[in-house]
Amino acid sequence: MTVDLLVRGARVVDGTGAPARTADVAVRDGRIVEVGLVGATAHRVIHADGLTVTPGFVDIHTHYDAQLHWDPTASPASWHGVTTLLTGNCGFTLAPSTPDDLEWLMLMLSRVEGMSADALAAGVTFAGGSFADFLAGLDGNVGVNVGANVGHCAVRRFVMGDDASERTATDDEIAAMRTLVRQAFDEGAVGFTSSQLELHVAHDGRGVPSNHAAPEEIVALTSVLREVGHGTIEFIPRTFLDGYSDDDRALILDMARVSGRPVNLNTLTKLSHAPEGWKRSLEFAREAHGQGLAVHPMFAANRQGAHFQLANTFLFDEMPSFRDHLTLPPPRREERLRDPAVRDQMRKELADPTGRSFVFIWEVLKVETVTRPEHEQYLDKSVAEIATEWDADPLDAFLDLSLAEDLQTQFVLAAPPSRDRQAATEELVRDPIVMAGSSDGGAHLLSFCGADFTTRLLAEWVPDVLTLEEAVARLTSVPARMPGITDRGELRPGQAADLLLLDLDRLATPDTPRYVEDFPAGSGRYVVDAAGYVATIVNGEVLLEDGAWTGARPGRVLRG
Repeated sequence: MTVDLLVRGARVVDGTGAPARTADVAVRDGRIVEVGLVGATAHRVIHADGLTVTPGFVDIHTHYDAQLHWDPTASPASWHGVTTLLTGNCGFTLAPSTPDDLEWLMLMLSRVEGMSADALAAGVTFAGGSFADFLAGLDGNVGVNVGANVGHCAVRRFVMGDDASERTATDDEIAAMRTLVRQAFDEGAVGFTSSQLELHVAHDGRGVPSNHAAPEEIVALTSVLREVGHGTIEFIPRTFLDGYSDDDRALILDMARVSGRPVNLNTLTKLSHAPEGWKRSLEFAREAHGQGLAVHPMFAANRQGAHFQLANTFLFDEMPSFRDHLTLPPPRREERLRDPAVRDQMRKELADPTGRSFVFIWEVLKVETVTRPEHEQYLDKSVAEIATEWDADPLDAFLDLSLAEDLQTQFVLAAPPSRDRQAATEELVRDPIVMAGSSDGGAHLLSFCGADFTTRLLAEWVPDVLTLEEAVARLTSVPARMPGITDRGELRPGQAADLLLLDLDRLATPDTPRYVEDFPAGSGRYVVDAAGYVATIVNGEVLLEDGAWTGARPGRVLRG
């Protein structure tokens, strides 16, 4: 027998949780044909003594819908071993859409998901259309495998127009949305996503369309999944930080019951201002499982923190006094930020962190870059330190410095180390119903980069919390099965040949991201590098070798 690719003598961690063993892996026509002592000849042999081979990793929470149009590798996800990803989370997708709606949706993404409007305008080749049209544009042009969710916001905008951002839907509009969701699944969608997070605010200062949906609408749309018999639901409830209100719990359980499909909730994190919220959410998910309902929260293994400029940031959008003024066009925005009455209201809202995702502690909020030479003295100083030097209130110092630089001052919000947070994350990592992920890959590009969660799970939680075999399963077969992907995530004959060759002794990722300007229209982003990935193989073809793209585009669009 002659095969296309033979990985010889590797330590095989097959993604099932079974003990590692030394074996060869043979690949032909993009599929694994044998795992064991293989006597076949091969067109290419990779000698893997001292290396570990695993299935490619699966990231189920990403926003690469736009980026894939100009970056087929979905970097930096692929740098960290991701060979299959799900796009269109949080209810944000580019399809279905009319050309006019597409422009609005891209502007929404520029705000709520921190994507460059210039990069979107220059790089997205999709011109609007059906879900099938969107997927057709990716066919043959991707380096990784892509499963696309259909997002609530696009569906709502398509049916209701601008009213989608203003009001609840009528029965007729809900029926039209159900038809559109069903059509998207018939055309290849792998899931339905939605969000009602107050932080999710569009470019026009209004809550995103899904925030205006009544529970009855969301339940009606998720019921489509029972009709089609496959797929997954991703949802962010309004009160996810506080452990879910009774109303949110009822909604989540209704979604799981009417759909008969898994519900993925993003994400559980212990926060100083909501220290028990994550625990209550986890207990709720466990109770749901006790009722036979597949409710799966996520944990984040990546670093906490964010970079931002007031000229373009979503981080303050949970507070009306910030949101209403930061979304104004200049110079009106700057005028309002100088208004003492506006600042007084900002101070009042900053003082109450209840229900907020982001809390701004002046002592750990530091100046990262400045645009004016006379301000270089403030580099790496906290806002609290600058306020003391100026004998000013910290909010005034923060705003005055930003305004002096046309809101281009770059700040970094670094979460201080916390043993309590580490202990909470450990409990989440140990719990098999909690999914690894929450990378938000492709989004918030000027604020943070979470694509390193795969590398961190292996490098920082193995072997003290998880065995290597358990961790690999949590990154491969476990997330693959949630949306119903059955032919990936394990190393066995018949599975798609998505493989990673890892040098576990070198596996690492830096603590801080790196800023690059490599997107369309000269747009920048933060990325996190990876070490220890010797080869990344997608459908039997090498995509990355020692971290460098080979130029291949072997990925496939995975239709539901």
